[in-house]
Amino acid sequence: MTLIKSKSKKFILIFCLLCIANEVWAVRAKIRFLFPVSTQSVTDGFEDTAINTSEFVLSFVMPISRKTQLDFGYSYFNARIEDTNTSSESYSGVFRAHLLEIGAGYNGIELTRNISMLIEASTRFPVSGQAEVNGIPGSSEAESISGMGYFIGSGIVYGNIDLLLFYQQRDLAFDELTVIRDGESEDVALHSTEFGIGIGYTF
Repeated sequence: MTLIKSKSKKFILIFCLLCIANEVWAVRAKIRFLFPVSTQSVTDGFEDTAINTSEFVLSFVMPISRKTQLDFGYSYFNARIEDTNTSSESYSGVFRAHLLEIGAGYNGIELTRNISMLIEASTRFPVSGQAEVNGIPGSSEAESISGMGYFIGSGIVYGNIDLLLFYQQRDLAFDELTVIRDGESEDVALHSTEFGIGIGYTF
């Protein structure tokens, strides 16, 4: 039942975004890939960990003036976490989150005839997610998520392509996801900050 509710939330989100795009003729679609260069993270319930993340963003850009636009989008976040070899109890975890993105962008500063400066900021709210941890002495799964994320980026726009440097912060908690440490159950949550490069294309 929880899985059905999760899929329903994603379907409703995508349907609403498509409806907005159809109703407002000026709306354009944008895809963006984010590549973290530096990541700092604290994972509640894990000891010293190694983390690998990836993220894909699909958004609809709605102009409110010639150089300013609102962004309504969807972000898919994926993370893999492992305890280091020196950890007393060894766990690995996989986290997946589907987030609703609301933000704004401004590209009114022209650097050359064809290149403009881009500034963006957005807030992200998780609408569904899945997570699991496996290891010794046990494993756990969860499909209920809460939290929030923030994104700030600055870069350049050339035609339909944008390239930016970004900073983002993410705090995600998965209900009922736990690990056993020293015989006691501990909740698992992910807190991370990232600096990186984003590459986007607007259709």
